[in-house]
Amino acid sequence: LDSNYCAGSYQGGLCGGPQERKCCKEATQGKVYERCEFARELVDLHGFDFGTLGNWVCLAQHESSYNTAATNDNTNGSRDYGIFQINDNYWCDANVGAGADCGMTCTSFLDSVLADDVTCAKIIYNRHGFEAWYGWINNCKNTNVEDYVSDCF
Repeated sequence: LDSNYCAGSYQGGLCGGPQERKCCKEATQGKVYERCEFARELVDLHGFDFGTLGNWVCLAQHESSYNTAATNDNTNGSRDYGIFQINDNYWCDANVGAGADCGMTCTSFLDSVLADDVTCAKIIYNRHGFEAWYGWINNCKNTNVEDYVSDCF
């Protein structure tokens, strides 16, 4: 194997130089966030606006319980992936390696790195709003979602 190879890597095995290999290996594992930890990461690292933050945190609570490694098999044969439960029928490609509207592999949403999940979730949101997620429709819509983040900052 190439000296830059990382077994199980979400990048197809190649993750760059030696200083990046450790990160690559760590990134292949999922993470379960605490509610406020997740909210702070969305703001501090991914630039989320406070105006919609409560909705995103509520959505993640009800879609995945803040678990980046969550998957769900749907009755139509599709599967949802990651903390935002991104669907492989429309947004990611489960088989080929990269495709669908986000241009990413579905399994890339199962590691502890949120950057790709956030990028895809924002694409979905920009097209459909929060209505794209049943977890949000059934649990967050028309509720005081600020309760999810009011004690986090």
